[in-house]
Amino acid sequence: MFFTSRFSPAHGVQLMALLAAVAGAVIWTPLLLTSAESHTPPVAPQALAAGTENPALQWFSNVPTALQVKVSGVLAGARGAVAILSLNDGPPRGFLLGERLSPGVRLTAIEGDGVEIERGGEKQRVKLDTLPQGPALPRLTRP
Repeated sequence: MFFTSRFSPAHGVQLMALLAAVAGAVIWTPLLLTSAESHTPPVAPQALAAGTENPALQWFSNVPTALQVKVSGVLAGARGAVAILSLNDGPPRGFLLGERLSPGVRLTAIEGDGVEIERGGEKQRVKLDTLPQGPALPRLTRP
């Protein structure tokens, strides 16, 4: 048998498309798999903290967010201690020991009279809110 070559324009287009795909893979694979160097200049932490009032800037920064923590209560449960906290005057929620409260802020200790949170490497103690002393009520039973 003799081998006869049949070349058509459709085969030529397919061959060119295949070569283009292989060339693209050969060129782009090393470019996409190597890590890029960061060319951003270092910024002082004070400058970062001063410019984080904008919520859009807080999404992309590593600076701990400004967070108001109010301790409503502490409980001892089957899974360990639970702190009931209000974050930024929001509704109270339960948090376990070691849980992240917000980016850069973590609950590090739960004690009977308050909690300890770690914000950017610094530990801060927040005391449990106590109820104000109520008025003295008269006795309703006979002596």
